[in-house]
Amino acid sequence: MAILTSLLKKLEIPESKRTSNSVLRNKDLLPIPRDHQTWGFFSNFCYWGLLSFNIGTYTSASAASSIGMSYGNIILAYFLGDVISLLFTIANSYQGLNYKVGYTLSQRFVFGIYGSGFGILIRILMSIVNYSSMAFMGGYCVNLMIECIWPQYLNLENTLSSHVAMTTKELIGYLIYHLLCLFAFFIKPYQINYLLICSSFFCMASFIGLVSYLSHQAGGVGVGFSGATQTIHKGEFARQFVYMASYWFGSVSPGITNQSDYSRFCTNQYSMGAGIMLGLLIPSNIIPVMGVVGTSAAMKIYNVSSEEVWQPYQVCELILNNSYTSKARCGIFFCGFCWTLSQLAYTVSAFGIPAGFDASGIFPKYINIYRGAVACAAISFACQPWNFYNSSSTFLTVMSSFGVIMTPILTIMICDNFCVRRQKYAVTQSFVIHGDYYFYKGVNWRAIFAWMVATAPGLPGIYYQVHPPAVMSVAQRGILDYFYFNCFTSSLISFFLYWGLCIIWPVQQSVPDDKDYYGAFTTEQAIKRGMVPYDELTEEELNAVGMSKKSDDDDSTSDSDNTSKTNKQASKKNDYKEVIFLCFIYQLTFFFFF
Repeated sequence: MAILTSLLKKLEIPESKRTSNSVLRNKDLLPIPRDHQTWGFFSNFCYWGLLSFNIGTYTSASAASSIGMSYGNIILAYFLGDVISLLFTIANSYQGLNYKVGYTLSQRFVFGIYGSGFGILIRILMSIVNYSSMAFMGGYCVNLMIECIWPQYLNLENTLSSHVAMTTKELIGYLIYHLLCLFAFFIKPYQINYLLICSSFFCMASFIGLVSYLSHQAGGVGVGFSGATQTIHKGEFARQFVYMASYWFGSVSPGITNQSDYSRFCTNQYSMGAGIMLGLLIPSNIIPVMGVVGTSAAMKIYNVSSEEVWQPYQVCELILNNSYTSKARCGIFFCGFCWTLSQLAYTVSAFGIPAGFDASGIFPKYINIYRGAVACAAISFACQPWNFYNSSSTFLTVMSSFGVIMTPILTIMICDNFCVRRQKYAVTQSFVIHGDYYFYKGVNWRAIFAWMVATAPGLPGIYYQVHPPAVMSVAQRGILDYFYFNCFTSSLISFFLYWGLCIIWPVQQSVPDDKDYYGAFTTEQAIKRGMVPYDELTEEELNAVGMSKKSDDDDSTSDSDNTSKTNKQASKKNDYKEVIFLCFIYQLTFFFFF
C-alpha cells in the first residue's frame, strides 16, 4: 500500500503557484487570466479557417460527388451546413466569453460534478478518432517532403503484410507526424493562435499554387468539372442534399464543441464574431471548389479517374513520377511543408489540446494538458485510421456520425445557458463537490435523458448508411432519414426536451461570483459585471477559494522565491525526463495496437 501511495504521489502533476491541485481542480481548468486573452480577429478567423485550410476540405467536394450530386449543389449544401454551424458556434461561445471557462467546466455546469464525465468522455473519444484520422492524413504530407529529398523513397518497397491496409511508406510518415505532434503539444493553448495564422496562410498559398499549375497545364478546369452530372432527383436529391449539409455540420462539430475552450482567449465579442463568421463562410466555400478544379484538371492531364487524384498528395506524387525535376521537387516540397503545418495546427488545436483539457478534468491531480494530449495521441493508434480511407463514402459516414453524437450535447449546453440559467453561473461552485452543480448524486439526469432520447434514433442510421439493406422497409427508411436530418431533428428534440424537463423539475439557480477570484477580467470589466476586481482582493480572500496572488509566469528572484526558482529548474529537468518516457510509451502503444 505504501508503494502504491508513493507511486501515485510521484505521478501527480507539479503544483501551480496560482492554485493547489485537487480532485476537481488544477491550473489548466481555471478561468483564463486576463493577460492570456489575446485572440483578436485574425486568430479567430484562422482558427475557423483552418477547418477548411487543410487537405481534408480540399477533397470534400470530390469525395461527395460519389453520392450523385452535382458540384454546384454540393457547395450549396456545404453553405447551408456552414450557416447552421455558424449559429451553433456563436451560441456556444458565451460560456467561454463571459466566464472564461472551457468545455470541461461547462459540462459541470450542465451535466453535474460527476455527470460531467459523461460529456467529457464523449469528447475524448471523438478527439481520439478525429486525431487518428487527421494524423494518418498528415503522414501523407510528411511523405511528400521526404520524396522530394530522396528519390528512392518515392517508390519505396512495401514490406508490410497484405492484410494491413497501409504501406511501409505510409507507416513511416504516420510515425514521423506523430513525433512532430509531441513537440507541438508544448505550445501553450493561448499562444497556438500564431501557429494557426501561419499555417492558414501557408496552406492557402499552396492550394493556389497547385490549382493554378494544374489548370495551366490542362488548359482550363478540365473535363471532370464541366462533365459532372447529377444522377439523383426529387425525393432522393432532397435526402442527399440535407445529408451533405448534416455531413458538413458533423465535420465542423468538433470545432463547435471546442468553441468555449478558445472563445475564452478572445479580446472582445466583436472580433470573435467577425472572425468566426468570415472564417466559416468564406474558406469552406472556396477550398472545395479549388479541390474540384484541381481534381478535374489532373484527370485531364494524366488521363486518370477522379479516385486516383481526388487527394492532393496523390496529384503531387503523379507530378513527381512524371517529372522528377528540381522545379517539381521544390514546388512539391513547399506543398508538403504547408500541408504538414496546417494538418499539425488543426490536429493539435482541434483534437489534441481539447483532449488534454478533458483528461485533466477527469484526473486533475495526475493529468495536465500535455499528458492528456499525449494519451490521446497514443490511444489513437487503436482506431487504425488506415482503414478510414478505403473509400470516400465510408469516410463521409465516419465524419458525419460525430454530428449525431455531439449535436444534442451542444444543443443542451445552449439551452441551459440561454433558457434555463439565463447566462448566470457561479464558477467557484464548479470546484465544489456538494455545490450548485451537484444536482442528484452529482448528476443532472435531465441532460443525460435528453441526450439519450435525441441520440438513440440516429445510431441505427449510421449502420444502414454503411450497410444498406437490399430492400429498405418504411421503418428503415425513416431511421435513415433521421440520420440524414440529424442536425435539425436531434437539436430540436434535445433542446425542447431538456427545457421542458427543467421547467417541470427546476434546477437550482446559481448566483454569479461577486469577486473576480481568478483574475479573468480587467478592473472595468469586473465593475461592469458587479464584481470586486482581482487587484482589490486580499490573499486571504483568494485562499478561501483555493487561489493565490502568485502567478505561474512570475520570475521573481527575491530571497523568498529562491526555493521556488530551484524547484522550477528541477521541474524542467523532470519535464524532459517525462517527455522521453511518454515518447517511449507512445511508440510502445502503437506497436501493441498495430
